Amino acid sequence: MRSNDPVRTSVPIGADTMSCLEWRAPDAETIVFVHATGFNAETYCALLAPLALQFHVFACDLRGHGFSTLPTRPGLAEGWTVFRDDLVVLLAQMNAGPVIVTGHSLGATVGLMAAAAAPSLVRALILVEPVLAPPLNAEDRKPSTGLALRAAQRRSTFPSREAALDSYRGRGIFASWPDSSIGDYLAGGLIETGDSTWRLACAPAWEAEIFHEAPSGIAQVARDIGCPLTILHGSIASTATASELALIRRLKPDAQVVTLEGGTHFLPIEQPARVAEQMVTGLTGL
Repeated sequence: MRSNDPVRTSVPIGADTMSCLEWRAPDAETIVFVHATGFNAETYCALLAPLALQFHVFACDLRGHGFSTLPTRPGLAEGWTVFRDDLVVLLAQMNAGPVIVTGHSLGATVGLMAAAAAPSLVRALILVEPVLAPPLNAEDRKPSTGLALRAAQRRSTFPSREAALDSYRGRGIFASWPDSSIGDYLAGGLIETGDSTWRLACAPAWEAEIFHEAPSGIAQVARDIGCPLTILHGSIASTATASELALIRRLKPDAQVVTLEGGTHFLPIEQPARVAEQMVTGLTGL
C-alpha cells in the first residue's frame, strides 16, 4: 500500500550522513529530488507529495542543509563540485539502478553536473530553474555577489517556530509563498538548540558561500548528457539565461526546454501543481 506521508532516512556519505525524505513506493520508478540553496527537502512537500502517487520519491538535504551531518568549511563550495560528488555517492549508495534526477536551482544544476560525471546512475533529468550563468571574464563581477551579501546578513536564530514564520511571512523571497510552504521550509530548516531557541540549519555564512561560489558556464556539460533532459523555467527573472539555454539546445538537440509563463525562480513553491504536472508530462514515454 502506498502512503503519501514521507519517512526520514539517512544515507552514509563517508563518516557522515545525508538526510532524506522518502515517499516509499517500492514497485514504482525512483525519483531523486535536490533542493535549492538555503532550502531543504521538506520545503517541497507540496510538489513532491503528488509525484509520490506515481513514483518512489527521495528528496535529500544537501551538505550544510536540513538534517544532514556532512561538514562545511570555507572554500568547500567552490564550483559546487562538492554537492555534485555528494549526489553521485548518494545515487550509487541507493543501488536502485539509473534513476530520474530532478531538482530546483542549486539542486537542478548539481543534478546536471552529476549526470555528466556519472551517466550510468541517471536515467533522465528534469531541471527546474537551474542556475545557468554564462562564462565570466576575469574582470567580471559574479552575478551572485548581491545574493551572497544578503544571505550573510540573514537572521539565524529565533525564539520559536512561530516567531520565524512571523518574520518571513510576506517578506523578501517569501512574499509570494503560502504559509503552508513557509511552514514546510521551517519544519526542515530549523534546529532546536537546547536553550529555548531555534537556529537555521543552513548557516547564513554557508548559504552566502554557496551563492558566491556558483559556477559559470556550466551549460557546456550538456555535451556529456546522454539521458533525456527537460528544463522547466519561469518567464520572470529566470536563472536559466537565454544564452545558456541556447547552448544546451545546440549541444543536446533533443533537450526539452519549457517556459512556464508567469513563473518566477520560485515556481516549484509558488506553483507546485503546475510544475508537478509538467514533470510527469516530461517523464511520459521515457
